[in-house]
Amino acid sequence: MSLPRLLAILLCTSATLIAQVVSSPLKIEVRRALPAEDAPQQPTMPDTATLTRVLPANRKSVYSRCETTLPLIAITFDDGPDPVLTPRLLDLLKQRGIHATFFLVGKNAAAFPEVVHRIVEEGHEVGNHSWSHPLLTQLSQESVESQLRRTHDAILKGCGTAPLLYRPPYGAVRVSQRTRIEKTFGYPAILWDVDPQDWQHPRSAQKVYDRIHNQTRPGSIILCHDIHETTVAAMPATLDDLTARGFRFATVTQLIAYTTPPEIMGPPAPTPLPPKPLADPQSDTIGKDTAKSDEKNREKKVQSN
Repeated sequence: MSLPRLLAILLCTSATLIAQVVSSPLKIEVRRALPAEDAPQQPTMPDTATLTRVLPANRKSVYSRCETTLPLIAITFDDGPDPVLTPRLLDLLKQRGIHATFFLVGKNAAAFPEVVHRIVEEGHEVGNHSWSHPLLTQLSQESVESQLRRTHDAILKGCGTAPLLYRPPYGAVRVSQRTRIEKTFGYPAILWDVDPQDWQHPRSAQKVYDRIHNQTRPGSIILCHDIHETTVAAMPATLDDLTARGFRFATVTQLIAYTTPPEIMGPPAPTPLPPKPLADPQSDTIGKDTAKSDEKNREKKVQSN
């Protein structure tokens, strides 16, 4: 076969193949790394109304937040109950279906048992915040126990429910005190990782809102005080903002229980019964602390840090 004829045959064959490729659709097999039904699902938010309120036996001694990737948080209110502001706050929480944790000062709980009863009746949690809000680090162990025992009894009398938690005033407690408190009362210490510093002057609802908005993250424990009008005034916008951003509210006990891994959860923690009441030591400052002395103690705590 001559060379020109061979070239002509090759050209015709190539043209035919090209025409076939152009006229045929290109088929690509798409392969998934995982079948659709096996793809990992995003974790769903729990129904906070059904979360347990039992502390795990293998809990930590101190919490300032809980580790979780879910937008689950706890908002807490200290130093009440106040006969005017706390009921106003309870109305706001009830309207939104939010449950909070109230760390009560014992002398206020004893003075306003009807407010304590309402707090628990509406599904909130109560914790121990001492009888008169002293710096526990300046008290003897006997005085510390008296502060907590009197408050424990006042809360139990007011609502029929014993507190499972305590928050040391100003967040200050010595390790030896903390160990003794946990052994005697079964309380873990609850601190915080979100602090709007709502007690500082000049007070404003805007500052409370801004600081909570900027600091809150999944697992946060938010510190507030329901004895300041500006704090309560900030709550409608603050609670609505957090909810709109996807956060859901639990009590502190619920947050601890939900975020404790099952493998270390253990059985429910036993709650030690407080021993018989002690005589009130002279070093107790029951009934003598005021908002002004609280602020002075806070300033001392800040300066010492």
